[in-house]
Amino acid sequence: MARTKVFIVCSGLGHINRGYESFFRGCFDALVSEADLDLTLYKGAGAQAAHEIRLPNLCRGSRSAKILGKLLGRSDYFAEQLTFFLSLLPRLLARRPDVVYVSDVVLGNLLRLAQKLPFFSYKVLFNNNGPVLPTLLHRWDHIQQVSPQYLNDALAAGVPREKQTLLPSAVDIPKSLPPHGDPGALRDALGLPRDRPIVLSVGAIDGGRKRMDYLVQEMAKLPVPRPFLLLLGQKTSDSPRIIELGEDLLSMDGFDARTVAKDEVSDYYRAASIFALASVDEGFGLAYVEAMSYGLPCLVHDYETSRFVLGDMGTYGDLTQPGTLMELLSDSVRVAAAPSVATARHAGVYDRFSWDRLTPAYVELFQQCAASRS
Repeated sequence: MARTKVFIVCSGLGHINRGYESFFRGCFDALVSEADLDLTLYKGAGAQAAHEIRLPNLCRGSRSAKILGKLLGRSDYFAEQLTFFLSLLPRLLARRPDVVYVSDVVLGNLLRLAQKLPFFSYKVLFNNNGPVLPTLLHRWDHIQQVSPQYLNDALAAGVPREKQTLLPSAVDIPKSLPPHGDPGALRDALGLPRDRPIVLSVGAIDGGRKRMDYLVQEMAKLPVPRPFLLLLGQKTSDSPRIIELGEDLLSMDGFDARTVAKDEVSDYYRAASIFALASVDEGFGLAYVEAMSYGLPCLVHDYETSRFVLGDMGTYGDLTQPGTLMELLSDSVRVAAAPSVATARHAGVYDRFSWDRLTPAYVELFQQCAASRS
């Protein structure tokens, strides 16, 4: 049986660190050696390796991308996607993949348009990790829904069930709970306080979907001495406001915001005491799974997708309301969980979301998409 030829395409990979980029990086690493797949990763920046190709593009945020975006009446992000797609076109023609796997809407739309040209016969598999409006999902050949919430939304919007597969995002999770070692020495190495609980939040440092400003404000309501708050993620145009708010309300010695390389994030999970994320709507919530895989208590908004991911191991509240997260934080700081609870948290997400468990389902998804009718 011929191997299924799959292009994994992600223009932001190498430029920025969001959930999209982290997932596609992990997906490629987990599946590239699968005997039934012929995988190639196309990315926007970074070193090239076997089966990885860096495509020329104008990076969002760059002066050139902003100029092109303005000329087109679009954003610099659109300019990045367009120039990445133009570099991808010759590869699509020369290598003729069976499936192109994508999460970016603009790139997905461009791939759909190119399908109408002669000699292009690939299927577009759209990973709905955003998520996007369900009314947009009709346009692609197949949709990977990572949460029942968004599958149900799409069904209600009339997207056929046979065009959709419910398959959660997979995460690189070790088989056993990672050892934390000497927490004091680790915190010293990271420049974090030894003598205070550390509340960690991982996500874009802004007041949009991640609502980091709400988290800062809720932390400030705790009595002194309060835990140390560390925001870890990609900085945006809104980050200076969030950082100024944190320094004003929590002081320089009670708050920090950092952007680190993906392979450094694990140290921060091991050093943290509590994980909190104030967003009220996630496509999946990779950070939920990552935090739980390190045994951390997870304080999150109570909605369908967070319940799907964390189950009875999460700590939930209505985070649209002032004071709710403060109460959850206060309770979590006051009550220390037994080590067996941390082990159970890890086991729960390992069994449901690790690549060890989900790899066969991803291989099957690619094969079914390649074999599906247009």
